[in-house]
Amino acid sequence: TRFTTNGHSLVLINDDDTTLSQPIATRTSISKALETIGQRMNKDEDVLFLFLTSHGEADGMFELSHQPLQIQSVTPAWLRLELDKAGIRWRVVVISSCFSGAYVPSLQTTNSMVITAAEATKTSFGCTDDADFTYFGRAFFDEALRQEHSLVDAFQAAKQTIAAREKEEGFTPSQPQISLGKDMEKSLPMFEQELFP
Repeated sequence: TRFTTNGHSLVLINDDDTTLSQPIATRTSISKALETIGQRMNKDEDVLFLFLTSHGEADGMFELSHQPLQIQSVTPAWLRLELDKAGIRWRVVVISSCFSGAYVPSLQTTNSMVITAAEATKTSFGCTDDADFTYFGRAFFDEALRQEHSLVDAFQAAKQTIAAREKEEGFTPSQPQISLGKDMEKSLPMFEQELFP
């Protein structure tokens, strides 16, 4: 609702409760989704907003586990290759996982914004089976983006909220990251007028 994406959004989810009602996330389904989106979008004007949330490993692996299936994890190089193959020019990629900052170097382009829940060597918090959001997800999506009409401002607000919560609970700071390409930085205000009508 916030992004007015009704009719042009897609969810891939690995959860026992939705296995029969939602397509699951695998490398194949993500690749096919990006390929199809790339074919349908206006490459000059449309922006892909890709949100990934799961467990992350220190080596940059982003888990797509869904027992009993053996699903190959996502890596920074693989995701960059798939985005490039799909021909998607304008990209906002948000990754909520431990060590997600490892994705920034691979995904940086002049036309991209990359936001991660943690620095490449840090864990993030609030990831439990019964949580609707991680700490980052709640601070960015459920709180900051309800108030802000700028993705950068929403990120900065979320970063402050997360730091305060981590300090209060005695966690090592996760240090969320943002990378904004120079062409995206110029075009973002125009995109945000459409994003937040």
